[in-house]
Amino acid sequence: MLEKARDMAPGTRERALRDLVGRDGSSRRRFMGDRSGVEGMGMLPAWAVDPVRSTNDADKPHDNPEIAVDIGIPDALRWVEQALTSMMRQHPLRAMVLHTEFTVAASQAVKARMVAEKYGGSLSLRQYRYELGKALDWFRGRAAA
Repeated sequence: MLEKARDMAPGTRERALRDLVGRDGSSRRRFMGDRSGVEGMGMLPAWAVDPVRSTNDADKPHDNPEIAVDIGIPDALRWVEQALTSMMRQHPLRAMVLHTEFTVAASQAVKARMVAEKYGGSLSLRQYRYELGKALDWFRGRAAA
């Protein structure tokens, strides 16, 4: 750990200034001034240059997931969407409970409040769990058929 800290710490003021040379935008303003076409323009003034946005990339590189491309619902799982649509027509509260259970990352108490707000009524945690159990039973029966 200490070696890592030594590498990151500049050590002296002179070394820090040497490492930060060019980060004030002067090289970019000089480059733009040379190509501006104005004779004798060595460097554009700071007010004439748009700021360049930067990101904080001082952390270790992360293994970012690939960009997700929506390819729709796989054929093997299309029955799940059809069953949920059918359940929504017959038992809207159970369908909302089931959908919320598998799409929201929160505690069941929070999920119960969310469903109650959507449904427009009151829903206790006990009733939420009861409706979830009934919905899962309904889905198991649908999968078996």
